[in-house]
Amino acid sequence: MPTIKLTKTAIDSIPLPDGNSRVWYWDTELIGFGVRVSKTDKTFYAKLKSQVVKIGKFGQYTPDKARKEAIKILAKLNEGVDINKEKAITRTKGMTLEDALDKYFEAKPQLRGNTIITYKCLLSTWLSDWMDSPIKNISQADIAKRHLDIAEKRTAATANNVMRTFRAIYNHAQIIAESTLPENPTKRLSSSRQWFKVERRQTVIKEHDLKPWFNALITYPNPVSVEAIFLLLLTGCRENEMLTLEWDNVDLKDRTFIIKAEIAKNHKAHTLPMSDLIYNIFKQRSDLKENNWVFSSTGETGHLIDVRRAVEFVTKKSNVEFCLHDLRRTFTGIAEQEVSYAVLKRLLNHYTGNDVTAGYLVISTEQLREPMQKITNKIVRAIERLED
Repeated sequence: MPTIKLTKTAIDSIPLPDGNSRVWYWDTELIGFGVRVSKTDKTFYAKLKSQVVKIGKFGQYTPDKARKEAIKILAKLNEGVDINKEKAITRTKGMTLEDALDKYFEAKPQLRGNTIITYKCLLSTWLSDWMDSPIKNISQADIAKRHLDIAEKRTAATANNVMRTFRAIYNHAQIIAESTLPENPTKRLSSSRQWFKVERRQTVIKEHDLKPWFNALITYPNPVSVEAIFLLLLTGCRENEMLTLEWDNVDLKDRTFIIKAEIAKNHKAHTLPMSDLIYNIFKQRSDLKENNWVFSSTGETGHLIDVRRAVEFVTKKSNVEFCLHDLRRTFTGIAEQEVSYAVLKRLLNHYTGNDVTAGYLVISTEQLREPMQKITNKIVRAIERLED
């Protein structure tokens, strides 16, 4: 590694490297004092053996000021003080659960908006009294008790989801704290086998229940929610895929719409054709267009966030229990009676994984048009079925 006398003039003259490479320059007068140069900045460090301590960026620190700081740091390192660990302890000493959540989001800019909303909702609903508490003070006993309390008040699945979310946030906080935080308290749930075994939901709306379900749905006073829910059944789309649909991704002339890659669960853009009924609903929405969201709302986002009130209304009025994902399962169950397995996977935008044969089956959007119409016709027949 190159050595130079670290003066302002010398550091100014150091060229910035290309790409992601970093180059170290060490001072010729003070052993262990150096500057690391990257394509974006030049930063002072002090080093003794394997311990490297950051001082600060060139510009914020003059070489003389950085050199004086390096002398202090090197003296402490020589005495056996672990400065980086002390800094980590200081950083996390007062870190609350809310702080840890914010840092988690900052470190993961790729998280989808819906995931962020879910995490915030779970914690603010079930761990609200912990948000302002130092995260290091949340004990294994606290976790075990709260896990059982949530299951009793809501469901086992909710209890598991809350604690899995907490676990992820705490693990990230441990990384920031350089393992100075106590062991993740959710390990208690594993060691005591307290995690609930939650069977995957297999519920659907039975075909003979579609008529009362639909009759209740169309009486809900918000037509935007009504049409969004009905389209979930007609298309098999996921809730977030439908509620965040933009007009830029709807082509009424071609009678297709696109689920963007950043919204799709498998991160693959998905184009679907419209059956006649699906087209009519989109056309009706277009005639009442208020903004660029298909299912617009007066809220901050400009589009519907959730339709839970509508679901509760329809369930109570029709006496048909369902959740929004049941609509996707219902679509799948009806579709498999009408179309091939390969077409069904394509309609659902399911990842083919290691299925080599499926990888060779290229089914165009236009080839999906007739199958989509068949599925719509089957659903409509079930809804219009006369009562015995």
